[in-house]
Amino acid sequence: MSCWVGWNLQGRKRYAAPPMRHLLTLPVFAVSLLAQEAAAPAATPATTFRTMRLFGDHMVLPPSEAVPISGFGEPGAAVSMRGSWGASADAVVQADGKWRANLATPERGGPFEVTLRSKAAEVVLHDVLIGDVWLGSGQSNMEMPVGNYGGWQGGVLNWQQEVATANHPQLRMFTVSRVTSGVPLDDVAGEWMVCSPATAGSFSASAYFFGRELLQRGKGPIGLVVSSWGGTVCEAWASERGLQPFPEFASALAATKPNPKAMTPAQAAAAFWRAVPNEPAAPQGQLVDMPELWSKTDLASRDGVAFYERSVTLPRGLMGQELWCELGAIDDMDTVWCNGTRIGGMEQDGAWSTPRRYRIPAELTQKENLDLRIRVLDTGGEGGFSAAPAALSLRAVSDENLQVSLAGKWTRKLGPEMKDLPVWPRDGGGDPNRPAVLWNAMMAPLVPFPFTGAIWYQGESNRGRAEQYARLFPAMIEDWRRAFGRELPFYFVQIAPYAYQQGDVLTAPLREAQAAALKLPHTGMVVTLDVGEARDIHPKDKQSVGQRLALQALRDHYGMDVVADGPRPKGLAREGRAVRIEFSGVGGGLLSEGAVKGFELAGADGVFHAASARIDGATVVVQSDDVAAPVQVRHAWAAVPDCSLRNGAGLPAWPFLQPVK
Repeated sequence: MSCWVGWNLQGRKRYAAPPMRHLLTLPVFAVSLLAQEAAAPAATPATTFRTMRLFGDHMVLPPSEAVPISGFGEPGAAVSMRGSWGASADAVVQADGKWRANLATPERGGPFEVTLRSKAAEVVLHDVLIGDVWLGSGQSNMEMPVGNYGGWQGGVLNWQQEVATANHPQLRMFTVSRVTSGVPLDDVAGEWMVCSPATAGSFSASAYFFGRELLQRGKGPIGLVVSSWGGTVCEAWASERGLQPFPEFASALAATKPNPKAMTPAQAAAAFWRAVPNEPAAPQGQLVDMPELWSKTDLASRDGVAFYERSVTLPRGLMGQELWCELGAIDDMDTVWCNGTRIGGMEQDGAWSTPRRYRIPAELTQKENLDLRIRVLDTGGEGGFSAAPAALSLRAVSDENLQVSLAGKWTRKLGPEMKDLPVWPRDGGGDPNRPAVLWNAMMAPLVPFPFTGAIWYQGESNRGRAEQYARLFPAMIEDWRRAFGRELPFYFVQIAPYAYQQGDVLTAPLREAQAAALKLPHTGMVVTLDVGEARDIHPKDKQSVGQRLALQALRDHYGMDVVADGPRPKGLAREGRAVRIEFSGVGGGLLSEGAVKGFELAGADGVFHAASARIDGATVVVQSDDVAAPVQVRHAWAAVPDCSLRNGAGLPAWPFLQPVK
């Protein structure tokens, strides 16, 4: 194994790290790689004609837009595209190997096809829908999946039922694979997945329930592009330009820049993959049961390459058809061949939890037998196949109910170990908590896609820097809006209750700092004081989170008359020893189950005392026997507050600390 192994906060994936690495708040240890093929630096032209991976089968494109569709090809080559709804566009591949053309989209609907041609190559994108496309980002509470998937300890509330009933073909999700970079990249890795019981377990739960609510409110089709990474800080998601007003990040930004005299990450990756064999040298292998997780086998202490081989007899109904080869998540990387032809692979870091789904063309399925070979590369920590047996299958593209299982006996043969291969290319150590590295790798390649808006769930990793966050978070939002060239509606989640440690004084100021972003137009905040879990930083009630994010969008973006906020103070007045607080967001009235809890008062000495409170119309009257002349009032001002005030829509009152005038 590698010299040191650590667990991230989620208790999910072990990552090899160099010696003497130091723990960060909510750490994620990762060796983040730039893919040989999927994410090459801008200066490296790609000669194979293809689209960016955001543009693929099952994608959702925004309605009534000139959508910039882009890709790679041979410099100077002409590119033409046509949507089956009648629109067309043309482009020429530039000297850097990239092309872009704006394709006019119709009103909502589909499915459609988009056909692209360049020289003798043709690419057809199937099952394209036209609808709103939302961008989701943040840390682990945005990343957390619906189901018990990818090493997470369980799923959301009632996840088995949620997955079983997730039959929403008008909802699709594209999950960006995790990678870091010191410079902006050209592409991301990932694929569009149609929402079904077979796929929804791996979806970001917060994003899924947000999209499902919009769908149920008649706003479909809905596309969700989720680019998130557990344990990461806000500044990692901002661009270098966006961080210019923050001189405290200057030295860290400079340190992320690649050495111009060294090989580029793409060159180093290419050298690495040239040394990795495409097939095993040994003719004999070991019979194993698939899916196989290495930590439960004789490979537990091994980092390197293993090959899995199997001959599959196709049922008559699958012969001659285009097939999906579904393998679930593979840790860390893979390449797959069918009858000696490469059909796909995730040859980059950060994709260890991404489900694999590769298309087998019909010309390879004309005969009864298919020979499958999977090369798995584990760079450190866990390795192998983490999905359930049901996730491994061959399915007909035309009818996904026609399938054959790939679980069961496979032959495993060993390849070289990591120590026998060239040094795996690392981007400055791969730490995802460096300024701008996640923007560069996981956001910049998405520009300038015309997203409908953004949802965000992050903040835990910036606890302890509330004053900075109150400036940094709004700056990041403005940075995104400038980059995408539009005033993206931006709705975010205030961090949930969690018992970090006894006497915590960091959480409440961070929540207040999050709310500072509301000074920007078309922003909205979801309060989660009532849906947290003191002993779990990843609360399971993501249904409420998604629904409340959707309420913000329905009110602000879609213009619907809905109650989206809980009670929020808009005026305070002293009445003798008491303070009367007037609230906005009282749709349905102010309510409390039992006594109104969560309020405190302080006098001139600044010491807060528990206060009694009573509801009086749209106001709450607060008083404490220990404070004769209150000068400050606060509500829910704790990591795990005991509070009860809500409105008739069931939304909790906001936490706050305010002076009494």
